[in-house]
Amino acid sequence: MNNASSDSQSSPQVFYEVAMSRLDAQMNRMEAIDRKLASLIGFASVIIAVFAAALQLGKPAQPPLSAIVLLGLGGVIYIALMVFALRAYRFRKWSFRPNLDDLSGHCVKYDDLTMRKWVAQECILSYRKNEETLISKTSDGRNAVRLLFAETTLLIIAVILALVIS
Repeated sequence: MNNASSDSQSSPQVFYEVAMSRLDAQMNRMEAIDRKLASLIGFASVIIAVFAAALQLGKPAQPPLSAIVLLGLGGVIYIALMVFALRAYRFRKWSFRPNLDDLSGHCVKYDDLTMRKWVAQECILSYRKNEETLISKTSDGRNAVRLLFAETTLLIIAVILALVIS
């Protein structure tokens, strides 16, 4: 009987620890995505300057039309990339449950195990709500990465065409 009592007391503790751990992991994922997006934005901006410098160093008299078109497409893709990256990077409403006022009120009413179970349930609600936001953020980030690949490829081909053909 004593073992059953011990199990009933440890179950809310386990639930609490798992819920807190999942919410922490979710926050770490969001921060990792933001760090990657910051790098992506910086790299996408620098790469345009690098290819512009490469064109200046090569000094083609008149770049071929194909190179100009590819450079223009690279610029358009850069703008689209920035739209996706900034959309993913922007601040989004993030759920942090439990509400501190509710937590304060519950602390005086309930015992420790009941509180841990309630806090864990609140964390799970936040986790579920935040997961939708995180999926959207990840999708926008993936689109930005794809566009970075396209931008880089177009700029490389444009510079090669400009330097080789002219």
